[in-house]
Amino acid sequence: MMKTTLYLLLLVLGVGATLVSPLIGAISCLLAYLLNPVVVTDSDFRFQLVATLALLVSIVLNRPRGPQPVGNEGRVLVALWVYIAIGALSALWAQVSAQAAIDNIFEVAKTVLLCSLLVVVIHDVRGLSYVMFACLVGVFHAALLHTIGVRLGYVPEQFGRETGVLPESHAAVLVLFIPTMFLLAMRGRRYERILCWCALSIVLNSVVVTYMRTYFLAMCIQLVLLLFVLPRRLTFKLAPILIFGVGLFVFRLTPENYWDWIATIQRPTEEGSANSRFLINEASRKMLMDHPMGVGYRNYPKVSPRYLARELLTVDASNESQRSAHNSYYSVACETGVPGFAVWCFAFGGTLWQLRRIRKTSDPEHPGSVAIYAMGMELGLYGWLAGGMTMSEHEVDPAYWFVAFTVVATRLHHQERRATHGRA
Repeated sequence: MMKTTLYLLLLVLGVGATLVSPLIGAISCLLAYLLNPVVVTDSDFRFQLVATLALLVSIVLNRPRGPQPVGNEGRVLVALWVYIAIGALSALWAQVSAQAAIDNIFEVAKTVLLCSLLVVVIHDVRGLSYVMFACLVGVFHAALLHTIGVRLGYVPEQFGRETGVLPESHAAVLVLFIPTMFLLAMRGRRYERILCWCALSIVLNSVVVTYMRTYFLAMCIQLVLLLFVLPRRLTFKLAPILIFGVGLFVFRLTPENYWDWIATIQRPTEEGSANSRFLINEASRKMLMDHPMGVGYRNYPKVSPRYLARELLTVDASNESQRSAHNSYYSVACETGVPGFAVWCFAFGGTLWQLRRIRKTSDPEHPGSVAIYAMGMELGLYGWLAGGMTMSEHEVDPAYWFVAFTVVATRLHHQERRATHGRA
């Protein structure tokens, strides 16, 4: 009861502050997701829904204006709305359940709505810094609950291992933010550096505790990109934190059997879980060929028994035998068809292109805050996309937040460059 009261009190304070400041409202919405009070309270209260409604009221009352557009950067958000529309229309030709398509695409639509609101309420670099800092606090909180919280009994044991304490894939969310934490640990403001140095070991340990090989590979990819994609001078300055992180991960955080488990990656056709992915991918290709317009949003698991042998199916909570695609790209393509997949790729491909452009046009020796955030988000998305090769992680909310953050960062970066050239 005390835990429920604590989180409800935080919500009340957040809602009260939201009515005064839409930026605080945005932070409250993001924290309602990342703190996910449901896992530690005895209540199923809709914290994030209340926070979002308060944000909408605050926007009507305060009428905030985000940074001015500088080009076509907003098209990535438009693409997300088009994707939502295609997902909703897919209910018309859903192979099994039109209601499942409507219910689940509505949940994604709420995420995209929040993304659109973020672009409106974050109007300067300081606002973006506060929002990013709040996200890192939420990630730190999730990692603490997942590791120490479960061990101490503060969080039910069922939320340990790969389940995690977040509404969606625990490891996927953490991987999105790990590169930003590395960068801010060395190049952030003082309070950002303190937080990241304190949080990194816990966050890395939380990824280890999931025992998910997918995200071990994702972090390896991010490490390589940190070394070879970022400006060389920045990489040299990051060397201490990279050495610290790698050493901590290899020699302290990983349990004895971790590397034996990870080593099965080398034998994908022999290890059962990995080998099943090849069979599921083949079934996904057949499904897409049979239904180029898609089988309906979230209808893939329900259609899967038509394409997979019984021994590859699992029994869900409703006692139905089915299987997910275990691949973000096949999930999107098979459920929303070629049009939906093209639009989804445009949204995230365009986001990565904008982030890369910020990185390329920033001062390599003294990148500003916006450039640091952009680099962290770019590498975070690469890790998330890599994880999508073997897991269906296309609905992870923070990945969609990054689309909104990128639109804001692009506009703020343009303002900074214009101000710099004007002074010159």
